[in-house]
Amino acid sequence: MRRPAREGAVTVHARSGGYSAPGGGRGYSSTPGIVDRVLAALPYILPYFDAVQYGRYLFHMYPAAKACITPFLPAMSLYHSLPFGSFIVFFGLYLGVVNNPSLSRFVRFNAVQAILLDIILVLPRLLETVLTPPTSGWGAQVYIQSQSFIWIFITMWVVFGIVSSMLGQWARIPFIHEAAEAQLR
Repeated sequence: MRRPAREGAVTVHARSGGYSAPGGGRGYSSTPGIVDRVLAALPYILPYFDAVQYGRYLFHMYPAAKACITPFLPAMSLYHSLPFGSFIVFFGLYLGVVNNPSLSRFVRFNAVQAILLDIILVLPRLLETVLTPPTSGWGAQVYIQSQSFIWIFITMWVVFGIVSSMLGQWARIPFIHEAAEAQLR
């Protein structure tokens, strides 16, 4: 016969090696297991793969920067060759990871952050479809600079998310982590 947990007791999860606060608290794990760390880092591939198109001018100006994507080129070409590949992965992550209570909060939190980073990329895509990108003059320079900035911005947060996840730390991306926490409530 199983007795209910006492008030203030800590529930231990053997799979993740962490704890969750009693009574549905925040549930931040102090030391997620290696499986949870890897599973938390993987979703960040989605915004990285989708952001690569914004680095095309940067890769042309600085060929050494292309080294950041070279190891991922085979996976990227497969990902982009699938019809609606981004859409399928996006909903697969949301339905299979974020809404899966059997996965640790650590994994689900990082998946939500990765999805939100990917959603941020919708805004520049919309602008490009509404406004024709300039081909010369200062407008073209602003366009090239903004494209490069988008790639650097997303890549910076993706690297931060992956490294934090692999170290077992909660990657709290400004503004995004608040929305991720709200999504998991």
